[in-house]
Amino acid sequence: MDWNMITGISTVCATLVILFTAIFAACQLREISKSRRFTSFMNLSQFLQRDETRKARGILIALSGKDFKDWSQEEIGQAEKACSTYDVAGIAVCKNLIEKDLVVDEWRDSLIKCWEAAKPLIMKYRKTRGKDFWNDFEELYEAAKKIEVPHNRV
Repeated sequence: MDWNMITGISTVCATLVILFTAIFAACQLREISKSRRFTSFMNLSQFLQRDETRKARGILIALSGKDFKDWSQEEIGQAEKACSTYDVAGIAVCKNLIEKDLVVDEWRDSLIKCWEAAKPLIMKYRKTRGKDFWNDFEELYEAAKKIEVPHNRV
């Protein structure tokens, strides 16, 4: 065996090791990404599914169609809690801390119903607090409206 053949064999071996290492690293990165996405979803789910938050959303949705001037202070407080939690979720989406589809796809119905029920409150607050008040919640609402509901979910 001459040195050229040994050099060629070692070059091929080194190339194969690098190739397998790159493939392994790509698989690891994909798994890390899936793990991060799962952790983000679980944290978001725990945040949005707390009992008091779900209760607040239920109260807000029940206010739909009720004249805003007839809302009680308790109802306004619950509506604020529901809107605020969705706005925080929207901020996380806006800052790329969580993927938009994790929020919009899973809470689509609630986002739409809560925004539409809270619109009189939001418009009132925007007069004094600025047009961007709870705007991240509004972004989620707009994205949720664009989603077509699969027939098996109706």
